[in-house]
Amino acid sequence: MPQDRSSSGAHSIEVPSEIVRKWQEFVNLLAEIMHVPSASIMRVDPPHIKVFVSSTSKGNPCEPGALDTGPYCETVMKTGRPLLVPDALENEAWKANPHVRLGMISYLGVPISWPDGRLFGTICVRDNKRNEYSEAYLKLLLHFRDVLHADLKSLARLHGEIEEREAKIRRLVDANIIGIFVWDLEGRILEANDAFLRLTGYDREDVVAGRLRWTELTPPEWLDRDERRWLPELKVTGSLQPVEKEYFRKDGSRVPVLTGAASFAESGNHGVAFVLDLTERKRAEAEARESERRYHEQQIVLAHANRVTTMGQLTASIAHEVNQPIAAAATNAATALNWLDRQPPNLEKVRQALGRIANDAQRAGNVLQRIHALVRKEPSRMDSLEVNEAIVEVIALTRGEVVRTRVALQTQLADDLPLVSGDRVQLQQVILNLIVNAVEAMSAIDEGARELLISSRSAGPDGILVAVRDSGPGLAPENIEHLFEAFYTTKPSGLGMGLSICRSIIDTHGGRLWATRCEPRGALFQFTIPAG
Repeated sequence: MPQDRSSSGAHSIEVPSEIVRKWQEFVNLLAEIMHVPSASIMRVDPPHIKVFVSSTSKGNPCEPGALDTGPYCETVMKTGRPLLVPDALENEAWKANPHVRLGMISYLGVPISWPDGRLFGTICVRDNKRNEYSEAYLKLLLHFRDVLHADLKSLARLHGEIEEREAKIRRLVDANIIGIFVWDLEGRILEANDAFLRLTGYDREDVVAGRLRWTELTPPEWLDRDERRWLPELKVTGSLQPVEKEYFRKDGSRVPVLTGAASFAESGNHGVAFVLDLTERKRAEAEARESERRYHEQQIVLAHANRVTTMGQLTASIAHEVNQPIAAAATNAATALNWLDRQPPNLEKVRQALGRIANDAQRAGNVLQRIHALVRKEPSRMDSLEVNEAIVEVIALTRGEVVRTRVALQTQLADDLPLVSGDRVQLQQVILNLIVNAVEAMSAIDEGARELLISSRSAGPDGILVAVRDSGPGLAPENIEHLFEAFYTTKPSGLGMGLSICRSIIDTHGGRLWATRCEPRGALFQFTIPAG
């Protein structure tokens, strides 16, 4: 066997059946055109050379798969050049050629190579009689060789792409970032990575022993859906789009997962599946829902406390509002008595005084009703309110944190803004969130002033714009478009729900909330609210 310049990787590349059929037509055509009994394509198969494709012409002794033990093709591959042997019987060196004993006494062959120069084998013709093989025949053989080279180039490129994809898949499997397993339609799990085994609580011995089956991992209510919907889809399309379901763990507990699958072949009997553990995401979603519920109930309490505090601050004014109709009623009562004491009593004057007493009582009742409405703890509701007033109340709530973090807070609140129709508690929640976020952002900087500006102004004829601007580190451009997405956060301990909830609140009020990066640093959050 001559020295082989090819690598073991080239020998493992399988030639597709459609190319083999084309090559078969080539050798058949060569044998017919050149009027020889044998035309073949030989392939290196260390430590041998084998017949890969051979003409179906009459008298051809070379069968596909047979070893080639003669020096014809060996010489071609050793020299890397074409070889012409017109008559082996005339040369003592060629008489021992096994092909001579088979009657093949003449030979013409040229080498075939992979694109990088590694040898594939030869394409050759043999004759049972002396044959000089004209120059035209050599050109014809070289022409067919060029076609084979083009096929091998495409095949090598495709093989390289497949190897690259397989390497990526293998790295993914070995990295154990997500669970991956190989399945068959009978329900068996044939192979699985460590991430999948950890997810389900099984070990490698369970896989080797065949004790791991995806049909048994799947709860009955999910398995029924698998069989009715997902398996037919897999058979038709060869893939299954990611779906959420559950798996049983070895201890009987359940784990929520996201899984997708793809079959290895058109038959769809075997394939690979990925499995992503959704436990943390489900927990985060539940915690977020619970947090939102609890937060909404803190906001109701906060709104109630704010109203009570406001009423306490307005005690003197409230006393005046109540005392005024009471004092007027007392005066009118005394006046009525005086008119009754007259001789004769002036009943018309008495009637007027009593009417004023009734009006004064109604005024006092109305004041008490308004006080009761303000201090009563009620669910969220849409009312006409002053935005500036809501802003000032939130600033008062956050003043302690602002002072503690050495933030200089300024306000630019426009006068004569129209009222807006909204839920006071929810709008204060938005303002509070933006202020707290800004204070947290600035607490991370050590140099430069920490400045917070809260402003309000008209936004066209039918709206109000509120802005919160800070001098913190600012917003990364790639983060801006994701800031308001649920579960997106740049904070190490954040759930990523605050700004999402804020945008939802503003959307519900018919407004818009957005963020802008400031130069040279800082962030600007703005929202609009339609006038009510």
